[in-house]
Amino acid sequence: MVEEKEKVLHLSQGEIVALKKAIMYLKFSCEETESLMYAGSPLINSAFSKIIEVDDLGWAAKEFYSKPHEINEEFILRKLTMMEKESGRPLDDANMEQVFSECLYPFAKK
Repeated sequence: MVEEKEKVLHLSQGEIVALKKAIMYLKFSCEETESLMYAGSPLINSAFSKIIEVDDLGWAAKEFYSKPHEINEEFILRKLTMMEKESGRPLDDANMEQVFSECLYPFAKK
C-alpha cells in the first residue's frame, strides 16, 4: 500500500461533535446493511480516533468507549446477520470476528 501524506485540517469544536455524531449514527443507528462497508472501514475508524484526540472532551469519550456496549454489539450482530441473509453468503468465523470488531470500534468488546 502506498503511504499517504498526512494532511492538516482545522475544525471547530462544533464540527468535531457533528462528525462524531455522524460516524456514530452510521455505525450504531443506520439499519441499511450497505452501511457496514463504511461502519467497519479502517480509514473511518482511524479518522474517528484522530477526531477524539482533538475533541475538547476526548478524555471522557475515551473513558466511555473503553467499556463494552451491549446494545451496540447486538445492533452490529443483527445487521451482519441481515447482510448475510441478503447476500446469501455467510461469513466464516474469522471474517465475522474481524468485521464485527471493526464495526464495533471504538467500543471495547465484552
